[in-house]
Amino acid sequence: MTVSEEEVARVEFQVLGPLEVRADGNRVPLPGARRQRLLAGLLTAPNSMVPMGRLIEAVFGDEPPDTAVKQVQNSVSVLRERLHDSERLLIVTEESGYRICLRENELDSLQFTTRLADSRRRAAEDDLDGAISMIGSALGLWRGPALDGLGSEALMGPAARLEEQRLGALELCARWRLEFGQHQEVVDELSDLALSHPLREGLHAQLITALDRCGRRAEALHAFHRLSTSLVQELGVGPGAGLQRLHEQILAGHSQPGRPPRPRRGDSSMPVTTLPTPRTAAATSASPAPRQLPHAIRDFTGRTDHLAALDALLPPGGEELGSGQAVVISALDGSGGVGKTTLAVYWAHRVQHRFPDGTLHTDLRGYGPGRPATAAEVLDDFLVALGVPPAAVPAGTGARSGLYRTMAAGRRILIVLDNANSSEQVRALLPGTPGRMVLVTSRDSLSGLVVTEAAHRLTVDVLTNSEATALVVGIIGPHRAATESSAVDDLVGLCAGLPLALRIAAGRAAAHPNITVADIVAELTDEDSALDALSRNQDPRAAVRTVFTWSYDQLTPPQARLFRHLGLHPGPDISTPAAAALAGLTPREARSLLSALADAHLIEPVARDRYRFHDLLRAYAAELAHRRDTEWDHRHAREAVLTWYTHTAHTADRQIYPTCTRLTTTLITPPHPHPHTDRDRAWDWLTTERTNLVAALHHAVDHRLDQHAVQLIDALGFLVLTGAWEDRISTATAALHAARRTGAPEQEANVLLARGEALAHLRRPEAEPDLARAAALAQDTGNIHLQIAARTELGQVTRRQNRLTEALRHFEDALTLSRGFGPGRWEAVTEGNLADLHADLGNHHQAIDHGSRSARLRHAIGDTDGEACALATVARGWQGTGDHRTALTHARHAVDLGRTSIGSHEETLARPLTILATSLHHLGHAAEAVACWREAAQIYADKGLDADANALHRHIRTATPPPNNSVPTPW
Repeated sequence: MTVSEEEVARVEFQVLGPLEVRADGNRVPLPGARRQRLLAGLLTAPNSMVPMGRLIEAVFGDEPPDTAVKQVQNSVSVLRERLHDSERLLIVTEESGYRICLRENELDSLQFTTRLADSRRRAAEDDLDGAISMIGSALGLWRGPALDGLGSEALMGPAARLEEQRLGALELCARWRLEFGQHQEVVDELSDLALSHPLREGLHAQLITALDRCGRRAEALHAFHRLSTSLVQELGVGPGAGLQRLHEQILAGHSQPGRPPRPRRGDSSMPVTTLPTPRTAAATSASPAPRQLPHAIRDFTGRTDHLAALDALLPPGGEELGSGQAVVISALDGSGGVGKTTLAVYWAHRVQHRFPDGTLHTDLRGYGPGRPATAAEVLDDFLVALGVPPAAVPAGTGARSGLYRTMAAGRRILIVLDNANSSEQVRALLPGTPGRMVLVTSRDSLSGLVVTEAAHRLTVDVLTNSEATALVVGIIGPHRAATESSAVDDLVGLCAGLPLALRIAAGRAAAHPNITVADIVAELTDEDSALDALSRNQDPRAAVRTVFTWSYDQLTPPQARLFRHLGLHPGPDISTPAAAALAGLTPREARSLLSALADAHLIEPVARDRYRFHDLLRAYAAELAHRRDTEWDHRHAREAVLTWYTHTAHTADRQIYPTCTRLTTTLITPPHPHPHTDRDRAWDWLTTERTNLVAALHHAVDHRLDQHAVQLIDALGFLVLTGAWEDRISTATAALHAARRTGAPEQEANVLLARGEALAHLRRPEAEPDLARAAALAQDTGNIHLQIAARTELGQVTRRQNRLTEALRHFEDALTLSRGFGPGRWEAVTEGNLADLHADLGNHHQAIDHGSRSARLRHAIGDTDGEACALATVARGWQGTGDHRTALTHARHAVDLGRTSIGSHEETLARPLTILATSLHHLGHAAEAVACWREAAQIYADKGLDADANALHRHIRTATPPPNNSVPTPW
């Protein structure tokens, strides 16, 4: 009997408890424990190919019978029959395993993940009530321990990961309910959970907080003592810093009152002078600590001496790191593929409980494709992880580094800097005060860190014979290793102790029981091997290439072609849609092929629909592409992926800047364009792909694909909103070469404008020559848009230099050109600039007139950021006339609009706040004025604009609080 997809879709699978299957709500009996374990093995990786070896391990454990493959195949047939899957739409046969294809509503673990993510989104939007309701519905899907009663060791890992997700959700739910003031309601639940998980600090912290808020101080102290005893007895460590601070607060009688629900974002009743709670150490401990480590491998083997050496850098027992000592830095160096990253991540996971305030991790891309990560972009990511809002991250490496050290001060954090190429790349990322530990990996010896920073250098070599043997045994199983002990010894020798080679070679044997270890050894030593030329210089890594070849040779032609093409990608990671464009596939086809490559361990998933290479495998893929594909293939692939990046970036740019005029008006549409349905999705895509977009532009320039370079630079305006001014300058400098090669003066002018704007923002003298050259080229071409832009930027530069007469001429020229041009944005910009300049000159009524026209034009085209700036200037004009009450009205409106901005807060929020504060202070409301000045000063400081921040601090110091009989605040 055949069934339709709709009939199959009514089957529901449940793994959050004992394994159950229901069809139309009725329970479907599953025949036999082995078939249940097989189904569970598929359900732990829904919509992904599960290799035959993993399914055999789930069904039979470490000692499968010789007929294991056949038995699994027979069991799949039985399951298909029981689940009415005769057309094989549910359980799909793949070349080396099976895939179960499910929609979200057909598997409870998928529903749990989606609801949990939705609850986090609601919490981020300040809908705490909705977040609690949604996370409650997610937890309601659980019926008991995940996959309970199946009796398979291989399934214990997936079950444990699901259980960890449940506990994390329980902690999150409890934290939100405490924030909502529900301490009475959660205290009993937390008591039961803490007893069930006596070593889980997060649950105990919430229980102690709830007891304290309920007035049960003695029980709170007892709960802390019970946890401390358990940690010391079981792990030899004490509670983390956050719990210790909480304990001290309770001892001192500083109870933590329950807070009322937080005001909703955009609530008009919230006064503009409301300030965020200062981020003190105690406040910080209430928010989740960043945990950025990638997953550690389950079968880590050996490195006992290295682990001991790293452990020795930590104080014994539960002592705090850093009381009086400098930042501890350990530098792991060694050749590629030797296992530095694996060692660093494994050790960091093992000790991160000693660092209760967080674990930061980044790949510095020192060795690999594209440009190495800059300190500025890494600091950007770290600051956001430490709680700095993205829009508040300052521009410039120096300002970011200073803020980073400030945020790290007083916290016990572990920082893992992977794949560094030099000491200089690392220095700006080192915290400045004790209590932190930094672990760096590199192929370089990093002697500079050893000399100047007193780093502890630890060289990672290949595995010893015993360690390599243990790794192989752990992968293929002790029984099989014992029967082929001689072949295992040969395999260890041929792989030269490189963990990556050993893992792939042994993994091949584990996945294919019909291939013996001796067969693999024979291939490695085959004199007639096609890769024999790689061994002519007795390169010990020749075996690595051979091992890679085994995995590659198992690929289908479409999989192999995609693997080679991935070696041509310019960036450090790749999304499924980008991979589809690169290889000329549909996203659906690419998703299936990428999953197969991940299952073959040729790429690794880093997020949903996102993958990256190990650097040796990337080099191997690029080598294959250059050896097996034609130059036409290479150019076509590059053209295709650059077309996709260019088109997608411009689509996102139009969402971020809907009223802006761009030089690029005609784009090639890729076969499968990636849509951006709203501004938030566009922003997420741009910030996620930032490194790839920068790499793509440099790649286009390097390969003389100049049209892509000049079009891409036109879509990277978002970099200025993220404060990535150096990226803006470097990409524009590269694109300038491409623009000049095109021979199109319009393109050269456009790129010079992009670079000149960034240089001008950073107050660099090179800005004016760039802008003057752009203005001359724009004049020659007759392009109105470029002429207005050039005059506008030149006006801003000369205004900053107090050359006000020149600035006025530039702005008036721009206004003449902008009238009637486009939707009115340029006219609005120029009116606003003239308003600011007239305010500088003391022409207050002219400032009000120009500013009001700018605000009306901005409002008409929906440009709220620009409207905020224009209203602030109008308020400044009214201040000049002495009418501070009218100024307050406009300044308050400007601040309201500025709070909705996604970037450039120094212009859209700090400036209106400063103007508002001036009028408040003049009217005798010094307290409110100081609050505004402080908020504005913090924004300027976060952006690295220290001179502006210092000017406001001088106002704050000289402000005098008003007398008690002062006039009420005119809100």
